[in-house]
Amino acid sequence: MSACPVYQTTFREVDVARGKLALLECVKEGTLRWSSRFEEILSRCLLCGACAQVCANRVQTTLMIQSGRQWFFAAGKKPKSRRTVLRNVRKGHLPAKVLLKGGALLQALVCKKIPETSGLHLRFPLSFFTERHTVPPIAWTPFLDDFRPRPDVSAEGPRIGFFVGCGANYLFPEMAWALVRILRQIGGTLFIPRDQVCCGLPAFVSGDTKTARKLARKNIEVFASLKLDAILTVCASCGSHLKALASLFADDPSSCDAAASMAQKHMDAMAFLVDHLGLEAYLKTLHSGEAPGSTGTLRVAYHDPCHLRIGQGITQAPRRLLTAVPGVQLVEAPHPGQCCGHGGDFNLFHFSLSMKILDRRMQDLEKVKPDRIVTGCTGCLLQFAEGIGRRGLAGRIKVCHPLVLVERAIAPCPIPAQSRKNLPVFQAEDTDPAQ
Repeated sequence: MSACPVYQTTFREVDVARGKLALLECVKEGTLRWSSRFEEILSRCLLCGACAQVCANRVQTTLMIQSGRQWFFAAGKKPKSRRTVLRNVRKGHLPAKVLLKGGALLQALVCKKIPETSGLHLRFPLSFFTERHTVPPIAWTPFLDDFRPRPDVSAEGPRIGFFVGCGANYLFPEMAWALVRILRQIGGTLFIPRDQVCCGLPAFVSGDTKTARKLARKNIEVFASLKLDAILTVCASCGSHLKALASLFADDPSSCDAAASMAQKHMDAMAFLVDHLGLEAYLKTLHSGEAPGSTGTLRVAYHDPCHLRIGQGITQAPRRLLTAVPGVQLVEAPHPGQCCGHGGDFNLFHFSLSMKILDRRMQDLEKVKPDRIVTGCTGCLLQFAEGIGRRGLAGRIKVCHPLVLVERAIAPCPIPAQSRKNLPVFQAEDTDPAQ
């Protein structure tokens, strides 16, 4: 109860893990039937993992709640359709303000600019365009379509794969480009397969394990053929899902081994840059009194994504990077680690509740008067963009990924080879640099 962001907002017993687990036990024993009310209760969970993290008995609460959602889906009691955009367009039921607000994103969803395999189709139903103050712009040329590998790529250094994710590909390509440009300065061979697909997390949390496995197998196949030393992500949600990929195939030993191999090579990009490529040390050697893109000191507040702090156990690497960036003053808001309230599906089904959780987090952040709110998750980026818009702060505070600030700081300053650490970091079996 002390850790659950939903319970701390509603103070309802059914909104804490204990209440949900008690109901699941009743269903298992046959004393309670499935119902739409029960489905609604199970959906009132961010799957942030905070309860499991503090549980004295180490009960895997999030896994059990997720299993309940899978039972619903497998039993044919699927959630109500969230993809009502196309149907409303065909029937002419979309009001002008929705079409204007949705802009390119709405057009991209309807006109198949964003493929069906992308988790964004689950994330952006019609309600997304009617209830929000802000709608993110779409990158009309997705990152994966825009990226071109350098023909003179060096075979020296680690073979680094980049799992882009739907958010970085379509909504926040600047965070993907930031990683690419940083790695090009540091060295190493970068591989970004264009036929990679959604990580599968949106389908998984909705209970659609079959689709999640299908997407996972595709990604495993694509990245396994590259014989990589490391696979990086810039989105905490994608990274957390990849890290736990083997659990998706617990009943399939052959696929489980391949998934475990991919998960073992995965690492969050910020942690990789700090712990293995020595970027923090190099940033500290830069002597610039100006913040990237502006003058004076930039006050930056960092928000811990739940999928990074809890899902991957990473809290210090982003802070170490930001502290080392010239012209940046890292300011810590009260209650670090507090959830922003996005939670993927949760933001869609319980938007008002999601905004109440966000309000509490925004109040903490406003106390430190930041110029930037930075975070390493596309869901959190969407949430804070909405929070800034709702509180009339769009002209004063901006939101971005930490790597965007880092890349702007080092853009004109090539990194000398002697500042890098020994490479490679991961040992891949049968790696042939000549391939």
